[in-house]
Amino acid sequence: MPVSVSYPGVYIQEIPSGARAIAGVPTSIGAFVGYTSRGPVDEARQIFNYGDFERTFGGLHVDSDLSYAVNHFFLNGGGTCWIVRVAENALAASVGLETVAGAVTLTVTASSEGIWGNNLMLNVDYATADPVNTFNLSITELGERNGRLVPLRSETHRNLSMNDRAATYAREVVNAASDLVELTDANLPGTENATATSSVTLTPGDVTGLTEDTRRLNVSVDGGPVTEIRLFDGANELVDVDALGGRIETLINALDGVAGVTHTNDAGVLTFVSGTSGRRSSISFRNAASQNAAALLGLGVINGGREVAGAQETRPAASGTTGGRIDDFAAVTISDNDPVNVQLVDLDAAGAVVGTPVETLAIPLTPVPTSLGQARAQIQAGLAGSGIAAFAGARVNVIDDALVVTPSDAVPSLGFTFSGAGADALNLSAADVDFVNIAAYQPGIGQSKAAQAAGTGGSDGIPPTSAAFYTGNRVAKTGLYALEDADNINIMAFPGNSDIAVLSTAIAYAEERRSMIIVDIDPLIDSLDEARDWATDAANSSVKSTNSVAYFPRVRLADPLQNGRLRSFPNSGLMAGVWARTDNQRGIWKAPAGIETSLNGVQALDYVLSDPENGVLNPLGLNCLRSFPVYGTVSWGARTLVGADARASEWKYIPVRRVALYIEESLYRGTQFAVFEPNDEPLWSQIRLAVGSFMNGLFRQGAFQGASPKDAYFVKCDATTTTQADIDLGIVNIQVGFAPLKPAEFVVISIQQIADQSPT
Repeated sequence: MPVSVSYPGVYIQEIPSGARAIAGVPTSIGAFVGYTSRGPVDEARQIFNYGDFERTFGGLHVDSDLSYAVNHFFLNGGGTCWIVRVAENALAASVGLETVAGAVTLTVTASSEGIWGNNLMLNVDYATADPVNTFNLSITELGERNGRLVPLRSETHRNLSMNDRAATYAREVVNAASDLVELTDANLPGTENATATSSVTLTPGDVTGLTEDTRRLNVSVDGGPVTEIRLFDGANELVDVDALGGRIETLINALDGVAGVTHTNDAGVLTFVSGTSGRRSSISFRNAASQNAAALLGLGVINGGREVAGAQETRPAASGTTGGRIDDFAAVTISDNDPVNVQLVDLDAAGAVVGTPVETLAIPLTPVPTSLGQARAQIQAGLAGSGIAAFAGARVNVIDDALVVTPSDAVPSLGFTFSGAGADALNLSAADVDFVNIAAYQPGIGQSKAAQAAGTGGSDGIPPTSAAFYTGNRVAKTGLYALEDADNINIMAFPGNSDIAVLSTAIAYAEERRSMIIVDIDPLIDSLDEARDWATDAANSSVKSTNSVAYFPRVRLADPLQNGRLRSFPNSGLMAGVWARTDNQRGIWKAPAGIETSLNGVQALDYVLSDPENGVLNPLGLNCLRSFPVYGTVSWGARTLVGADARASEWKYIPVRRVALYIEESLYRGTQFAVFEPNDEPLWSQIRLAVGSFMNGLFRQGAFQGASPKDAYFVKCDATTTTQADIDLGIVNIQVGFAPLKPAEFVVISIQQIADQSPT
């Protein structure tokens, strides 16, 4: 922008150059649509290697041609691709998590459909920074390895709240961060009024002893802003605990938007109660920056105070058995060797014990513990040394001055109960226990027990039996239209799918996306006559597009799932990898055919073509895969499906068509800067410079015919391409032409024999 001069001196102005660089789009990003054993349905996921595919989509599966095609893609040089899983009757595993009161508060659903979700184990605990109100959710995915279930992936989401206004609101935090599950909140309203209780017993002397140096504290009500209040101005006129409680109550209710806060005085222990109830109800004290009174009054969690928010009652119940709180361990009476008898029990839907204990373990408390921490350590040691899996893997914690004991995940549907003098003293016996729950929540196959409400079993589904699953719905972005969320794709494939209806829709979509599609022909076509009939059949005319390509025959590779036995596979994934490898090594203008295009992993072909047979299919636009001595199995054709000689199409060859699509997509993205710019010579010159530089870069790489740029390409954007009528309509016209390289399909060698010419 022009500098506005206002004072004598030197001014600096930066002037934009007006030059625009157009970057070429990636040329070999694959897109595969089909059935896999697991993974999200109707959602495009980008992967960068086969390990990514195994983690997300489950790896090789005998019913999934796509799983093998992706393996072949990376084996032959592919680098990046998008996967869209389609499956019929696939279901995601789920489970309901209930509150202590028995109402479902959260439904946990596996992040994608499949039986894998049945192997998730969920643990809820209250070992948080605020154990009274928040909770942790731990998730472990188990998988079979050598006949044993072992952890594959795990996540822990800490300090979650059921208050939907909190920064750590469980649904939002977990759904944003988890790769394993999604949460659905039942939106239980909650009925409790929040409370805040002092940690100290106050006396009148404590109140009258407050001075100007100890008269301030901060408070927040129902998630509102933290506001400082002053207990008095000038001299302290408060005379007792009731007067102090009343003063704080009055000051809080005077805050904007706050009303109905009350207080109680229980022999010097102050409790403040919010005037609202429900999940958003809260009352919280904080230390003031100066003249702090909160510490002396024991108000606020940081000062040992106890604050119970309304959302607390809508938390899911903690896993395992939660004992009663022990406020003063010095008052606990334990004798040496008092037993804590631990019973592993089955529970019903109401949380009651069913039948007799599965296992029982007696743990003597010796020496006599002098703290809750020592008691915890003795019980943990006794469980760990039991030699019984359910006990040995158990966890013992002290949370909110109570013991919480959770059985091993090896028995997710069972729980612990306790008996004996030691258990009585530690508030672990039935009369004192807050809640008995199962060891872990289990989606899918977990039954209704204690705080677990049975959900939906996960199912892998089956390969789709209808074309509609593949073609999907554009509005809903299902089926192939899930690729709407993929920014750029160049090579599409529906591995093993030869349904003409599916392929016709896919080809039309590929044309929209300026992408090529590799068509897999019917697996029953395994002879020359059948291949020729397919190429000439009018019923297949809808798949013959400038953007479609097909290869014959199918390929044979070792199948790892069948002890390495050779198996016939569709060739689309393998050839997509060859295209990518050729692009990287030679450029998109090089035909993906010839002795350099060895088909890695291929050990045989379904049909071995001879030269004359190859000569029958090549003029029909059906590319052949051949095996030669020394060179092995290679691609020996580079035509599109409109490449039949009889068509005389200008898009006969794969590299010619792909170069055109590459230029179109690159220029489409690279000329966005021109939109809404003044439509005149300055803009036209910028366009000529940008597009010309891009085309010249391709020429220098050998993408075009011609010895000089003027022989190889042209770029026009001026008054001859954009008339005044176009300008009036807001149109700028750019004309770009290029001389493509065409593959040398036929190398003709002329040999002349020179007859003996004797001297005369």
